[in-house]
Amino acid sequence: MREIKLQSRYANSLYILAKEDNILDKVLRDILSIKDLCIKSHEFQVILRNPVIKPNLKKQIINSLFKDTCEELTIKFLLLIIEKRRDIYLLGICEEFLHIYNEEHNIKKARLVVAEDISPSLQEEIKNRLQDSLQANIDLETEVDDRILGGFSLTVDDKQYDASFRKKLLDLRNELLQTQK
Repeated sequence: MREIKLQSRYANSLYILAKEDNILDKVLRDILSIKDLCIKSHEFQVILRNPVIKPNLKKQIINSLFKDTCEELTIKFLLLIIEKRRDIYLLGICEEFLHIYNEEHNIKKARLVVAEDISPSLQEEIKNRLQDSLQANIDLETEVDDRILGGFSLTVDDKQYDASFRKKLLDLRNELLQTQK
């Protein structure tokens, strides 16, 4: 619980500063790339989590990685996190920053799982219908998973609508098993 409050405070502070400096979209871009690096680079995670690596060395690494691509505010923020030894929470801080941004801009994340690839035009139509029904901007992520056999599964925020053939077959199986008892 303490970690969540800590991540929220740091993310909220960065959000407010970026908004005040009118560089929110640039800092958003920075945070997305940092989050991506945290997720995809095992070496970067090891550097952040390793207490043996001195903060000064971590700061040099951050400067060399981000000085040409990130806003000065973002770099100063990263250096502060390292100085305060909060670098192990960097991924959580990035995720919380994105959550705050999405809340402020009425953006909802939606995840659509289908059995086969769908066309970009169908993806756009689904996105538009979701935007109309939810009265929000939708960030739609599409995933292909042939295990669902057909149909689709849609998750928006914490709500899931599962209209996959696999779910229907499992429901039918359970119903048949119940009637046999």
